[in-house]
Amino acid sequence: MFCLLSQIRLPLMVAITLLCCLISARTVIAGPLTQDPKDVIWNISALKVTYDDKRELYIAQDNVVITGGLTRLEADYVEFSNKTKDAFAKGNVLLISGQDSITCDEMHINLLTEQGTIKKGTIFIQENNFYINGENIQKTGKFTYSADKGSITSCNGENPDWKITGKKIRVTIEGYGYANDTVLWARKVPVLYSPFLSFPVKAKRQTGLLAPRLTSSDRKGFEYEQPLFIAISRNMDATLYTDYMSERGTKVAGEFRYVLDNKSKGSVFLDYLDDSKIGDGTEANENYSYDSTSPRTNKDRYWFRMKHDQDLGNGFSAKLDLDIVSDADYLLEFKDGFTGYDATNQYFDSAFGRSLDEYDDTTRTNSLIVSKSWSNYSFNAQTLWYDNVVARQDDTADTTLQTLPSMELDSSRQEIGKSSLYYTMDSEFRSFYRQDTTDTLVNGQRIDLYPKFYLPTKLGKSFFFEPFIGTRGTAWHTQSFTDPHGDSDDFRTRATYDLGAQLSTSISRVFTPNNSFADKIKHTMVPKLEYSYQPNIDQDDFPQFDSIDNIAEENQVTWSLTNSFIARNPITNPDGTTSNQYKEFIWLKLYQSYNVTTERDDTQLKSWSDITLESEFNFFKYLSMTADLSWSPYTAQFTNSKVGTSISDKRGDSIGTYYLYNSDDSLETWYSKIDIKLTRYLTTYFSLESDLATNKTIESRVGITIDQDCWGMGLEYKEASADKSIAFLIILKGIGGFGTL
Repeated sequence: MFCLLSQIRLPLMVAITLLCCLISARTVIAGPLTQDPKDVIWNISALKVTYDDKRELYIAQDNVVITGGLTRLEADYVEFSNKTKDAFAKGNVLLISGQDSITCDEMHINLLTEQGTIKKGTIFIQENNFYINGENIQKTGKFTYSADKGSITSCNGENPDWKITGKKIRVTIEGYGYANDTVLWARKVPVLYSPFLSFPVKAKRQTGLLAPRLTSSDRKGFEYEQPLFIAISRNMDATLYTDYMSERGTKVAGEFRYVLDNKSKGSVFLDYLDDSKIGDGTEANENYSYDSTSPRTNKDRYWFRMKHDQDLGNGFSAKLDLDIVSDADYLLEFKDGFTGYDATNQYFDSAFGRSLDEYDDTTRTNSLIVSKSWSNYSFNAQTLWYDNVVARQDDTADTTLQTLPSMELDSSRQEIGKSSLYYTMDSEFRSFYRQDTTDTLVNGQRIDLYPKFYLPTKLGKSFFFEPFIGTRGTAWHTQSFTDPHGDSDDFRTRATYDLGAQLSTSISRVFTPNNSFADKIKHTMVPKLEYSYQPNIDQDDFPQFDSIDNIAEENQVTWSLTNSFIARNPITNPDGTTSNQYKEFIWLKLYQSYNVTTERDDTQLKSWSDITLESEFNFFKYLSMTADLSWSPYTAQFTNSKVGTSISDKRGDSIGTYYLYNSDDSLETWYSKIDIKLTRYLTTYFSLESDLATNKTIESRVGITIDQDCWGMGLEYKEASADKSIAFLIILKGIGGFGTL
């Protein structure tokens, strides 16, 4: 039998209520304990409840539960004031507020303000999996706590893997924690003392210090990099960095990120360093220069980069990319770190889908593109500026070709009426500019129109035949250009064409293995024969800006054979229905070209191109392979090779190896990385990248990582051709980490 305690304060009502409770000897529920409807409605239940009408005080014993809003208080004994909403609880006390909870022996608390005192208690913050323990804890607000002698940890259990103890600890949820006279404990062993500690206690985006980075290297010495995150507004934030290097000085950097709408956003990055060292190649500075770049005498060093996407309305959009660096050594030197090339490039690629030029590229791309797409057409207007870092750094002539601006209007493949004749159209206008010109390198404009027509035809039931013909018209306007014949006309034109055809068929067969790998496998084989012809025309009279200005003669036949293997497996959907899952686990393409117009050199015929194989293998979830090979029929040797494989298992062990060879560039490199999961928490790894052509190591890394439930640690040694460094990372989950790998 349940008894309801109303707000009627008549003694008779109280007497009847208490009589019901004594007779029933069952759980008592006290109904709404609030006088103002706008206040939280508090309910109390217990095996025994008494009421002091004079003090408006409820005294509940045994299995006491008080609830109101998102707050729930449980205890063996509770005194609750209906007037002030103060509660005194003792014996197996549990207070739940939202997702957080407090357990203690004894508690004085106001359930409205959630302020009070907790004796011998533990506060658990669920979102961070964070514990605060103390003999005497003050709950100074809904989200603030302080403890005279306490400890903090994110580990479960009475004997945590780590904890930090302090004489005075203050914590603000979704804010910061502060502690005095702190000691870091590894289980029961003290390992580190600090007179003061500040740490984040948040999961949401807020202004504050982020985990620092600590490394040590030959070129930079001891390095400490501290980021400060600034939450400017809901759609804007920034990060400021201070990067102290004992051998080089202090580098400052900043990132600014913003979102204007669903289609418009941008990010701006700027680094600056007043370098204490130069790299002029002298004996005193040989450790601060690179053999691949010219001597560096500047101490003012910087790197500005930016990407922006903008919706212009009516289907038009714009993309801005900027990349300006002070010297050719900068990105070689600052490849690692929070604002280094690797981190920046990875961010741009994931956030904007556009990466930076390679870190060792001394000509940096800056562009502004305005574009619009229709169902069959696309338009692009572009301004392109290549920043020649070496020419600017050395103050030499800059003949880099710039495009200021260009416009392109292209059409996708589409049918002309109902004629079975298809066409595409590529058209462009480009204005070319060079800061410094020569007798043969000039500025000018060019317009190019290139329509192409196709007639796809089916021959019989099995063969597909498609001839094509393209016509091309090009016109140039230049100043101060004189051709080899001495002609200096400003306006020149060219007309040419190309034609060709392809013949192909498709052969397929379905196998039924009915095993764990696949219930069916489809093998498709596509042999194809292609012919292309481009007549030889005299193009010496035209200015040379890019490949369009000198179209190579072509008269060649190409054969190819493509094989594809697709596995089918039935899967059961969450709703109980069955569907098929398809996966291409083998893809191979073998091809070679033959030049009908045979070219000769002093030693041999070169009518046949290399035989090239492109392939991908994905047999299982944990095994993948790729192999791209080119083999010369004249030397009977491979001219290009790109081979790689990756193997992993369910434990987390993995090994990957990649080999790259190019005979034209005398390039031969090999990269391998192995990860071994020694235990559930302990992983070691080793990677090696070697230049086999010079028999030198490009880069090697060896490290070990530990990933526990509430903490992690990593240690890595890296050795590159120009530097050696040691990096470490300690993560105390819930309050952040120190260092980086």
